[in-house]
Formats: sequence, structure tokens, C-alpha cells
Amino acid sequence: GRWRLVSYTARPERGEEVYPLGATAKGVLDYSREGHVSVHIMGAGYFAYYGYYSVDEAARPVTHHLELCSDRNLAGASNLRHIALEGARLVLSGSMELDGKPHTIRVVWERHADSAPNRR
Repeated sequence: GRWRLVSYTARPERGEEVYPLGATAKGVLDYSREGHVSVHIMGAGYFAYYGYYSVDEAARPVTHHLELCSDRNLAGASNLRHIALEGARLVLSGSMELDGKPHTIRVVWERHADSAPNRR
């Protein structure tokens, strides 16, 4: 289904939380039934990728396998994200490097109205 970005934050091991693409960034996340994933986030910069996803049913993380990416260095990478549902919101979290330092990211999405379970 389709999800709209609520917030995208990153926290270093020491220090304050930051907004990698700005506090007012907008974005969309699409998961297809066929196993494809597409992400677009635009704010102080632009980040996007396309690929496929796999879910570990036992441990519940999702892995995004990036085929194409706006950051060419990440094409071919796989990003493990932990999944949490907080009410109607989907929270994906995991680790990433930002400015050469490890951070824990938290990306909060809410279901897009056009992606209601009974809509086609």
C-alpha cells in the first residue's frame, strides 16, 4: 500500500536528534503486493530509491533491497528496518551513516487515503 511521510529523524550515539532532509520533508512509501518498494522523500534535499523488499516473518524486520537509488553509492545495498505499528502509523527504524557517523533513524509513515484496504 501507499504511505505518506509523517517524520524522518536520525539520532547519533551521542548528541541531539536531527532531521536529515529537514523538519518539513514530505514523502511517499509504496509497497506492492508483488514485492516491490519505492521511496521518495523531498525536503532540504531529495532521496529516492526503488527495489524489492523481503520480510522475516519470525523476527518481523523488513529489508529493502535497493536496485536504483538517488545516491548511486547505495544502489545494490540492502537496508534492514525494524517494523512497529503505532495505531495507524507504520514506523521503520534502523541504522545508517550520516556525515560519516552512525545514527539510528526513525521514519514514521501513515497510510495514504487512496491506499485503504478495500480500494482499488
